[in-house]
Parts: sequence; structure tokens; C-alpha cells
Amino acid sequence: MTQRPEMSKSFYVTERGDYTSITKIVSVKLPVGLIDALDELIQRGYFQNRSDAIREAIRKLLTNYRELDSQKISSGLMIGLR
Repeated sequence: MTQRPEMSKSFYVTERGDYTSITKIVSVKLPVGLIDALDELIQRGYFQNRSDAIREAIRKLLTNYRELDSQKISSGLMIGLR
């Protein structure tokens, strides 16, 4: 993981073979119970670390909302709404 001089300290660039990933550090406050449950998933081997687990959770959340928006648009088109 390297840091580009033109980027702020909260951005990182990871180069892995054929792709480059730019990430940004964000700080999040979570209830202890959620962190404990997350750590349990990590201990069971579902994720390598908290960051991986949180990234996956956000991807699923975004996918769910995209699907919801898509369904709303589809149903609106079916009844002639825009």
C-alpha cells in the first residue's frame, strides 16, 4: 500500500498485479455488540479483518438499494408512471 504525494493522508493506493485500488480511511462509531458479532465472523474465517467485513456489508447494502430503486422504476413503468 503506497500513498501518492498529491493525495491527502487518508487516501491509499494499493497496486495488485493487474489492478490498482484507491481507498480512503473513514472513522465509524459502532456499538460494542456489533463489533463483537463482527469479530466472531472474522474468528470463524468468513473475513480476514474488520475492513473486509465492513466493505462487504456496504456492498450488499448498496446492491439492495439499487435493486429496490430498479424495482420502483420497473413498477412505475408498468403502470405508466415516470
